[in-house]
Amino acid sequence: MTDKQKYYHLLGEVCEAMPSSAVDSAIRAGYGQGHKSASTRLHHVKQGKVASLTDLLALVRFSMPNYEVPASLLPEEAPAAQPAPLFR
Repeated sequence: MTDKQKYYHLLGEVCEAMPSSAVDSAIRAGYGQGHKSASTRLHHVKQGKVASLTDLLALVRFSMPNYEVPASLLPEEAPAAQPAPLFR
C-alpha cells in the first residue's frame, strides 16, 4: 500500500472521531514550526485536500492520544544508508 493509500484509509477511519480542535492541538504541541502556514496546511490535510500521511499521523497523535494507529497504516521506514567505500 502506498503512503497516499494509507493516508486515505486512515482518514476514513478517524474522520468522524477527530475533534474539531485537532489542528489547534497539533500547533500548540509545536508541530509544523518549519512551515509559515502550518495551520492552513493541517486544515487541508484534515479536510483531505492535501494527502500527507505524516501530517495526518501528527493530527491523530496530538488530538486523539488514545487512538492506536494500525501498524499497517504507518509509513514505511527508509532503509538505512550504507556507506560507500571510496577506494577499493
